[in-house]
Amino acid sequence: MGTHQSADWKTATWSLIRIVLLLSSSRLLLSGVEGAGAQDSWQLLIANAGVSAMHMALFHTNKVVMFDRTDYGPSMIRLPNGICRVDPNDLALKVDCWAHSIELDLATNTIRPLEVLTDTWCSSGALQADGSLTQTGGFNDGSTVVRHLGPLGTDNWVEYKGVLHVARWYASNQLLPDGATIVVGGRAQFNYEFVPGGFLTALPFLQATDDPCCENNLYPFTHLSPDGNLFIFANQDSILLNWKTGIVLRNYPALPGGPRNYPSSGSSVLLPLSAANRYTVGEVVICGGAPAGAFASAGAGIYLPALQTCGRMQITAVAPAWQIFNMPFGRVLGDMLILPTGEILIINGAQAGTAGWGNARDPAFSPVLYRPNTNTFATQSPTTIPRLYHSSANVLPSGKILVAGSNPNEGYAFTGVLYPTELRIEEYSPYYLNAAYNPQRPTITLIDNLAPGYDVPFTVTFVLDSAPVGVVFQLYAPPFTTHTFSQNQRLLILAAGPIVPGVGHFTSTITSPPSAVLAPAGYFLFNVVNAGIPSPAVWIHIG
Repeated sequence: MGTHQSADWKTATWSLIRIVLLLSSSRLLLSGVEGAGAQDSWQLLIANAGVSAMHMALFHTNKVVMFDRTDYGPSMIRLPNGICRVDPNDLALKVDCWAHSIELDLATNTIRPLEVLTDTWCSSGALQADGSLTQTGGFNDGSTVVRHLGPLGTDNWVEYKGVLHVARWYASNQLLPDGATIVVGGRAQFNYEFVPGGFLTALPFLQATDDPCCENNLYPFTHLSPDGNLFIFANQDSILLNWKTGIVLRNYPALPGGPRNYPSSGSSVLLPLSAANRYTVGEVVICGGAPAGAFASAGAGIYLPALQTCGRMQITAVAPAWQIFNMPFGRVLGDMLILPTGEILIINGAQAGTAGWGNARDPAFSPVLYRPNTNTFATQSPTTIPRLYHSSANVLPSGKILVAGSNPNEGYAFTGVLYPTELRIEEYSPYYLNAAYNPQRPTITLIDNLAPGYDVPFTVTFVLDSAPVGVVFQLYAPPFTTHTFSQNQRLLILAAGPIVPGVGHFTSTITSPPSAVLAPAGYFLFNVVNAGIPSPAVWIHIG
């Protein structure tokens, strides 16, 4: 009897989850249509950050690290307490008293300069299980360096030289289920390795996708598939790699239209994983880029129109195929971020040209909202600040988007150029933060376990000014963002029990993800989404 009761309960639970997700999807579509245009807004947060944000990461301490490179010469913010960095290898200043990394405290909107010692130009990174950032590679004296930044222990950069087997410049990182970070590719590196330790493994796929003229396979798009393998996309091709054995398990169809990786610089996301299908379905979306030959053309002063197409493919399907559709306009150098609604924001970039110094034209001032449920787009309100090469963006616990960076020049250039080095930091508020949606907005008042293990139930209490409609609960892994690719970004829609009304509140029992394959251990933003409107997020630790 107990076995039959358990089976019936599981069937009923999965049915409830499917109904809830269907209601939520319908509401998402409605709220997205209502929210297009004037309901979103922009705000200037910091007028002068001192450093241009080539790289960006959000910590669970609600602080954001931003940094560029050490070889730019003087920034606009000095190192504290008269500190100067002495580096005979530096290409700009052998004695450098200027900061090239900063920490933004979201609670106070204050900037703290940090001291990075070796060149982080075009490097990569991943947040770890303990909440720290592991940061790898770069240029010049930083090419084989592994760096760590808090938030536990030290409050500044700690660097270890010569740790990487080979120079890693324009590589990509992915946190793995076992807690290690895989570092894939880089300029003239057709291989991968692991941090910490680990061996160097050849990856001929990267050599096969290398364009003789201009690479177009750098910062390869890497996503941890729900089957535990690694999806890697470079140029127009992609593979599924068993990262433990080095065996390529499958080759996917080529994505038509043109190159998508640096310097053609489109962007990519893994769509939200859902408990409704037991987290078994993985879909990748890749948007924008530049046509073949765009880099060489830009060098000759001809700026080709950016690619307007997106490709979407279920990488876990028996017979995967790309579905092609168009954005409202072409975009290169754009960032794709998963919003707490499950929609995808495409922000920053240009409508012509490619990556590289001075190679982009016609800034894409307007973000675009992509709705995976319908494959439709909505153009949002524009900023007034060009965000071109070396821009970045991150989703914040508030649901706002932090937008910074843009230095399309060789070194800092604040005047006398077409697009000056940008030191302003903005916050973009998507439509769902409009006060008109406050009656639908949940507020989390209690989570009874802020550090559940895997496949562990925990209870969430939240308040609402209206009746709950299509409530879902989800986790968001904050990424390390650079060069149009948000590395390690993922969102999971969790299994949940019934919504139980209480006195002035509602509760539900949620089940954490079943394994580290789906959610490598670390800090996640946890949201309650009601009627398509997300709550402010709460940090929880999984694993």
